[in-house]
Amino acid sequence: MGYKNFSKYVLRAPLFSFSFYKKLTQDHILSEDALKAICEDKAIKEAIFLASPSLYTEFEKWLRGEIDDKEKANRMLYSVLKYLSRMSSRCTPFGLFAGTAVGEFSDATHIELQDKSKNQRHTRLDMNYLVALSQDIVKHEHIREQLLFYPNTSIYETGHQLRYVEYNYVNSRRMHHIVAVEHSEYLQKVIEKAKPGARLSDLGDLLVDDEITKEEAMEFIHELVASQLLISELEPSVSGPEFLDQIMPVLKKLEGTEQLISALEQAQKTLQELDANIGNKAEKYIALSESLKQLEVGFELKFMFQTDMLLTPKVNTLDRSYLHRIKKTMTLLNKLTLPATETLMTRFQTAFYERYEEREVPLSQALDVELGVGFLQNQGTGDVSRIVDDIMLPQKDNGVPVREMRWTPIHTILQKKLLESIRENKTVIHITDNDFEGFEAKWDDMPDTISSMVEIVNIDGEEKIVMSSVGGSSAANLLGRFCHGDEALHAYTKEIVDIEAQENPDKILAEIVHLPESRVGNILMRPAFRKFEIPYLAKSIVDPEYQLTLDDLMISATARGKVRLRSKKYNKEVLPHLTNAHNFSGDALPIYQFLANMQTQKMRSGLGFNWGPLAEDYEFLPRVEYQGVILSSASWNIKVDVCKPFLKLHGEALSEAWKDFATTKKLPQFVLLIDGDNELLINTHNITSVNMLLQTIKKRPAFKLKEFLHMEDGMVKEGEESYTNQVVFSFYNDQKLKNTQKNHG
Repeated sequence: MGYKNFSKYVLRAPLFSFSFYKKLTQDHILSEDALKAICEDKAIKEAIFLASPSLYTEFEKWLRGEIDDKEKANRMLYSVLKYLSRMSSRCTPFGLFAGTAVGEFSDATHIELQDKSKNQRHTRLDMNYLVALSQDIVKHEHIREQLLFYPNTSIYETGHQLRYVEYNYVNSRRMHHIVAVEHSEYLQKVIEKAKPGARLSDLGDLLVDDEITKEEAMEFIHELVASQLLISELEPSVSGPEFLDQIMPVLKKLEGTEQLISALEQAQKTLQELDANIGNKAEKYIALSESLKQLEVGFELKFMFQTDMLLTPKVNTLDRSYLHRIKKTMTLLNKLTLPATETLMTRFQTAFYERYEEREVPLSQALDVELGVGFLQNQGTGDVSRIVDDIMLPQKDNGVPVREMRWTPIHTILQKKLLESIRENKTVIHITDNDFEGFEAKWDDMPDTISSMVEIVNIDGEEKIVMSSVGGSSAANLLGRFCHGDEALHAYTKEIVDIEAQENPDKILAEIVHLPESRVGNILMRPAFRKFEIPYLAKSIVDPEYQLTLDDLMISATARGKVRLRSKKYNKEVLPHLTNAHNFSGDALPIYQFLANMQTQKMRSGLGFNWGPLAEDYEFLPRVEYQGVILSSASWNIKVDVCKPFLKLHGEALSEAWKDFATTKKLPQFVLLIDGDNELLINTHNITSVNMLLQTIKKRPAFKLKEFLHMEDGMVKEGEESYTNQVVFSFYNDQKLKNTQKNHG
């Protein structure tokens, strides 16, 4: 297959063991008093506070028995149970709920955790607060006049105008607008002078002459700042040191910032003290936030702190024999995953070629929604009137829901096996290489590095691997945001990024540095992994020589080939990278959308098992296994209507009705409620847990349950306690690397 594994992996596990959850819900009913007793644990209290400070106040009232309203008390009980379920079953890192640790392959599997109090942690101020702080600091005149200012990174020239993106905040959301201003020699002078960074007074001096006074010149310069044509050196960044660590050196070189520096240094010291323990009191965080009020920057407590947890296992090694099974499964998943017939990039390529053919044009011009082709093509719904092209005529609705589906020979094979399992009342489908004998595995349309998230479980005494997909535009994406607090993870992620550079020696791999919204900065913030960066509405801290600005980037396309991005300065092809897990498909600016989608142009960004059009049409889908690897867990599609009668029942009546329902559906004791990317663990033998499920789904039309597979002793232990696990395996295209090294001597 040409792909080889890296020598390390990343283990992910929750704060509490699954043994803890089983004990918590072992009885038929989990009493409120029993749950309150569990919640006196300091680690639970701190984890809940960090997850939701707004809920914490009510949580404390509930613990003290101060909530008299029975319905309100029950809602709190179910909320707390959800949190405990999350922090004892789900491995996705979030606050103190779950953490990560780098491990190495060996001849045997041995993973032993230490007590949760030994876990390390890394807490920082939330990007929402820090961005607001940096913007407020610039408003102080005595500080602003000392700062360096730079041109807005989104500026581009169109005819006699300059266009750029400015933003403002509406209800805490960052809203972007494209603005056009008349270009002039005065403006050009200022922008050229500001490129390496300049003080406002020096920019004003540029414009003073016999007709323009210093006052008039400075008024013009301040207008450029107010309209965001000029951006200060305190502009937010999402690459490099954490943002507060970027702010502090700037403040320390300025006069009159002693009080500000002192307050922020004290905040950093307090955060370091908090990071010495797991189980801090909420009052410490509240006191810190109160002390920061002296800076007069508004904040919400729920958007004030971000914490990551690092597991500190005594031993963390995996048997390398897993790799053979995983690579074999990757080959099967390759056969099961057909390339997309149409993507956002193919639509863009078609529109671009129709407009420009094989001409090379500036990126900013091509992506301009008025002057170029924009990025998102054919995104409207309904018919566009040919007479008035901005009137949308709604599609006719005949009352029958219609969905388009892509049916392939793969689905024919799966449907045949599914129908056979229904006839024979089987709960597991086994697929073999013979089932897909005529299908070919192709690897030339896969990214240079890829990852697979797997779980290793024990079912009826047999160890199995749970693996549904593999891919990503880079194996570093899942790891980037956690690297600031974990040196071992940082080094491993850098190793992945360096391999990608070695595989593409004649191209520039450039990091996309963009902040679409303040809070998203918590996900986007990562070290500066790559030599080159493309700054766009965010600051780059790499040497200006290695910053690829908008006016340097050109794009071209051929009728059937790829869209090509080129740097004029280096005359090399540019491959953009976004080394984090941000979902950029939302309401993003065209240039950001384009650069992010370029990562997987003409590629399959993921390989995986998918029921496709069969996924929603059957009440029950059996587990799918391939040579001891579980490709898809058993799942149940349930209409809420069948559960509504349960909402009116209580006590023994509810228990009996639910027991009949669970028996009819053949639900196991532990199932997961699937809600997008989230999974909530339910103990179907515990009526309190069942009530939590019913209250969660009661307003939905339907819901999906999935079997929970960590039912027996797992491979991750702490003494006798057994933990759920996820392991991130990463691979690189070894064949491409060898060919590149051979061709480049």
